[in-house]
Amino acid sequence: MSLYALVMAGGSGTRFWPLSRHSRPKQLLPFAQGRSLLAATVERLAPLVSPDRTLVVTSAEVADAVRAELPHLPGHNVLAEPAGRDTAACVGWVAWRVARSKPEAVMIVLPADHLIPDGPALRSALASAAATAAARGGLVTLALRPTRAETGFGYLELGEVVSAAAGRPVHVVKRFVEKPSREHAEEFLAAGNYCWNSGMFAWTVGSIQGAIREHLPELAAGLDSLMAATDAVGEEEALRRHYPELQKVSIDVGVMEKAKPVWAVGVDFAWSDVGSWASLSEVLPQQTGGVRLGDVIALDSDGSVVVSEGPLVAVVGVHDLVVVATRDAVLVIPRNDAQRVKELVETLREAGRDDLL
Repeated sequence: MSLYALVMAGGSGTRFWPLSRHSRPKQLLPFAQGRSLLAATVERLAPLVSPDRTLVVTSAEVADAVRAELPHLPGHNVLAEPAGRDTAACVGWVAWRVARSKPEAVMIVLPADHLIPDGPALRSALASAAATAAARGGLVTLALRPTRAETGFGYLELGEVVSAAAGRPVHVVKRFVEKPSREHAEEFLAAGNYCWNSGMFAWTVGSIQGAIREHLPELAAGLDSLMAATDAVGEEEALRRHYPELQKVSIDVGVMEKAKPVWAVGVDFAWSDVGSWASLSEVLPQQTGGVRLGDVIALDSDGSVVVSEGPLVAVVGVHDLVVVATRDAVLVIPRNDAQRVKELVETLREAGRDDLL
């Protein structure tokens, strides 16, 4: 099996402002035991996928920083988007690109900014998904067993078990479910046949090309034009001309929610999408009273995330707060409101404070 990996590293990570900026998105932050989330993601792929077949798609703005973060990856395997067009365009570009030399290849796809401590378990699960894609065709996703009634994730409703791959059950996916209400999330947890949508996939190049042609014909036509222009004027110029015009839609909404068949490989390893400052307590070692990063002193404080990338930050008697200090900004927010940092970033953008973004 010719196995390729696509690591999607194009997000901006606005929920981690002020540490995260356009020039330093979430996936470059040192949240994986001092390493960046991106570096940890790529390291977890070896030895399942060799570096020469591991492709990272990111924005042109941070492509050099990404290459510096991944010194063991060939520099030309970091692919720079001239404009963000969401994940369907990213997936399609790589699929069309790989198909030129390896039309029989199997692709695994995963985000750059998730944290999965158990690398062997992830590689085993991805190998199971790739084997399922090669044997059965169609599209395959990893289904994470839920550990709580979570309203911030999408869900998969699983149908019957059709086979097993390396000891893992392979289910039919009956439907994708958007982020549910608390009541529905609790119902899903109790039902037992709903899993979290991990955002990690496997498929043959031919299967994903066919699904994009069927469900996103406008995107498929744009990718055909991009490949034709690549032959005529080279990839860099072709990207400049055509990529910003590609249809902007996620692979979940544009393809996965519509395609048939879709298979799910059930997994139950520890996983976090590191979705907000509050979630750091799930993935980083906790000191007495909470999470501390950088030059921080905390007295009589608990349940807080305190981070400094510059000055000493001292907190006394605070509870359930997020406090983040950089050289030019300080954030203080109740931990339960950590998702609202995205609103704050939008407010800064509307105020013309691009120097802080």
